[in-house]
Amino acid sequence: MTHHRDGRSRGRLFERLTAPHDAPSADPTLETVESVKRHLVDLLNSHPGHSESAPELGLLDFNDATIGVLDLELNVQRAIRQCIERFEPRIRRAEVESLPNSGAPLQLRFQVHATLDLGADQAEATIDLLLNDKRYQCLN
Repeated sequence: MTHHRDGRSRGRLFERLTAPHDAPSADPTLETVESVKRHLVDLLNSHPGHSESAPELGLLDFNDATIGVLDLELNVQRAIRQCIERFEPRIRRAEVESLPNSGAPLQLRFQVHATLDLGADQAEATIDLLLNDKRYQCLN
């Protein structure tokens, strides 16, 4: 994350490179939240050992039939929080909770309550995640 001289934080490097240079952001907080969401999807869908520069990056595959559903949710919940704390520096504090998903028992839903570091400011964000067929996606 980079900061302007006036303290505003910017998105990820490649997002900044591909963005139009003269287009001012209507809402820098919203821009940061959307960038964090995209990064979380990439981060949570990565697996340890797939990045030479950061071998611990990502989440383990929790596809173990011996783990009960409640234990699985708690393990994934803890792993998501630890992964965010370790690899997403724009999130100052993260709490992860499991959400009921009665309509689709093979899917797991999580909600991340995050405090974003916006340079001189902070913002609160809630990110809904769905784990479906071993892939994480944002729902909001």
